[in-house]
Formats: sequence, C-alpha cells, structure tokens
Amino acid sequence: MLNTEYIKPLKNADIFFQLSSMVPLILWFWFGHQLLKHIVSPKSKTGIRISKTISFPLFYLHIVVLCLWLIPIIMSLRGLYYASFIHDETNKWKFEPTLASLPPGYGYCLSTKVKSEDSRNGAIAYWDYKCEEQNDKLTTGGGMAMLNRFYYINYAIFLIVLLVYNAISKFNVLNNKFILLNIRMALLLGVIGCLLPVFANGFYLRSLWLTKTWTHFLSMNAVCLMLIGLAIMSYSRRWCNKNNFYCAK
Repeated sequence: MLNTEYIKPLKNADIFFQLSSMVPLILWFWFGHQLLKHIVSPKSKTGIRISKTISFPLFYLHIVVLCLWLIPIIMSLRGLYYASFIHDETNKWKFEPTLASLPPGYGYCLSTKVKSEDSRNGAIAYWDYKCEEQNDKLTTGGGMAMLNRFYYINYAIFLIVLLVYNAISKFNVLNNKFILLNIRMALLLGVIGCLLPVFANGFYLRSLWLTKTWTHFLSMNAVCLMLIGLAIMSYSRRWCNKNNFYCAK
C-alpha cells in the first residue's frame, strides 16, 4: 500500500470504487418493478388458463423469471465480496476497504521506493510506463471484447423477434406487454453498451472503473435476452394451443 510522507491512500477508496460501479443496478431494480406489473397471478382465472396451455404451472415460470432476474445482482454482490472481503494472496476473509483490488494481470504502476540520490533531487515516486502500457492493453482489450458481446446479444434479440414475427403472421410478440418490456429494456441496455467506442480514443475506455461498470450492463442485457426467449416460447405455445395449431415441444 502506498503510504509515504507525500502520498497517502484514500480512506475506504476501494469500497467506494466497488459500490459506485454497481450504479447500473438502480436501473435493474426499476426494471424488476416494471416486470411485476405484468406478472399474472397463478391463482387467477387467466393464470389457471395459461398454466393449462403451457403444460406446466405458471408458478414455476415465475420462479424461473425470478432466478434469471437475480443473476446480475448475485454476480455484482459476488464481485463486491471477493474484491473487498477476500485477501488476494491468502484467499482468506479480510475486510480491506482501502487497499485497491485489481484484476489478474493488472499491476501497480506507482512505486514510492525511491533511491536516496533521486530523493535528494526531489523525486517522491517512480512511474512504470511498461506497467501502464500493459494495463492499457488489458482494459482496452476487455472493453472491446465486451462491446462485441453487446453486438451479439443485440443481433440475437433482433433475429428472435424477426423470425417469430415472420413465422406466424398472426402471432405478434409485441402484443404481449411482458415481452415488449423486455425488448425495450434490452434495446436500452444495448444502446448504452454500444456507446463504449465513443470513449475509444480517450481515457475513459482505459479506465478500470468504466469497464467494470459496463460489465453490469452486459449481464443485464444477457438476462433480458434469456427472458425474451423464455417469454416467447411460453407465449407462442399458448397462442398455438388457443388457435388449435400444432406446436412442437
């Protein structure tokens, strides 16, 4: 830890870093609140009718939706736990809110172990430019890989909606408010994720905080894709049974 006469660590800096990167979860909780508005009670007449058409109780479908919605939250809390409560070297429980938690391969580029002759000339620390270059490659490569995943998810959402919409002309997925909400949320997250190249030539893409924050958007976008697929399969089967069509299992 850097702690000299001239350079002091920020108190609780690491825990603030980790918590601030979880800001996207505010949007995710809002999304969960909106989902509840379109959840049909399994005990209602509509819920009982849906349970018969989808060949399994609607309550089980709600459990699956809840488990999927919890994935980004569990991943965020897991990352916070290992970053702030597990020592990097001993892998034992130790709360260190001030010591920086860096990903594998990411190094400390600042050293305060200054030679006496350099200290007399006014030097207080050394900066390792090779370390900076390596860190820059890691964060930039991670950011571009994450951007590609955003593109893949957006393409998959587009293809799913397009194929289902064209397969059965009378089956419009946009008539289902649950599916429509997931599509809107997925598109919003996809647009946010694709904003990453805007900062490609500046500091922010090389920022560890930005890449860590964007991973939450990526996990949320992936869950929206899974929710869309789950809802379309359930809704399409219900529509087929209602209209006496054969739907393959």
